[in-house]
Amino acid sequence: MTRLGFRIGETIAPGIASRVSTHLWFRLPASESRRRRSRVPASANRFELDSEGTTVRGWDWGSGPLVYVQHGWGGCVGDFDTIASCLVANGYRVIAVDGPSHGHSGNGPYGPRASSPLQLANALGAAIDKFGQPHAVVAHSLGCLAAVLELRERAIPKRMVMISPFIGGPTFMKMFAGWLGVGPRTFARMVASAEARIGRPMSDFSIPDPALDVDTLIVHDRRDRSTPFQHGEAIADAWPNARLVATEGLGHMRLLRSPTVAGEVVAFVTGRSAQQGEPVLGAELA
Repeated sequence: MTRLGFRIGETIAPGIASRVSTHLWFRLPASESRRRRSRVPASANRFELDSEGTTVRGWDWGSGPLVYVQHGWGGCVGDFDTIASCLVANGYRVIAVDGPSHGHSGNGPYGPRASSPLQLANALGAAIDKFGQPHAVVAHSLGCLAAVLELRERAIPKRMVMISPFIGGPTFMKMFAGWLGVGPRTFARMVASAEARIGRPMSDFSIPDPALDVDTLIVHDRRDRSTPFQHGEAIADAWPNARLVATEGLGHMRLLRSPTVAGEVVAFVTGRSAQQGEPVLGAELA
């Protein structure tokens, strides 16, 4: 349905328009064939876990304190190959799992091209149950929300890294509705439908509140078109122990492949990074 279609639906059939918009809210951007792009070192050990009836697959490599990496919406373990390799080289054991309907994992309860932040959170929780308490968690985009949802129910790690964080909650849902051209009557029905499907209010799916009391590094590009830089700023303002690092020209995904960003992440996880200021990293891959 196009923006024109949603405008028409708002006038004559907001119920139908809301069903379509809710379907799109849970729909993944990549097809099943494109999602299978996970790249991990040959030395990594593959494992399988049950996450609420879904077989999820992940990888475990390196040795040392545990660092969990959490991919974003439509992402996969392979998105972290640069950062994870740097962590392993610096003496950490990395645990990475593809969420339901992502990467090499099985389809989740919503089918092959649909999921939710809560399903990603539950898969991360299943990995923590198997391998143990994290020293640190590194997450990207909507994976930041998934990690926060899970960590709110557990002992807090020593450090957390959020890369291009998805702020979640009503803020992002309103942005999504704006992209579609959804009107107020359709939007109200969309929110109610999404909350009924997931079983929790949208206000639960917000990173800023309640904040976690954990040393946190936020890396966000000023030109990010998927998750606006202002959302990273809002999270940094809301979390008492968060530090924001800005990049220029790396966008939403190239941050994950930047050696400079990987170095900043490793330095923070090891406790070597500066605790004040807002340095701007070079866009060497821009």
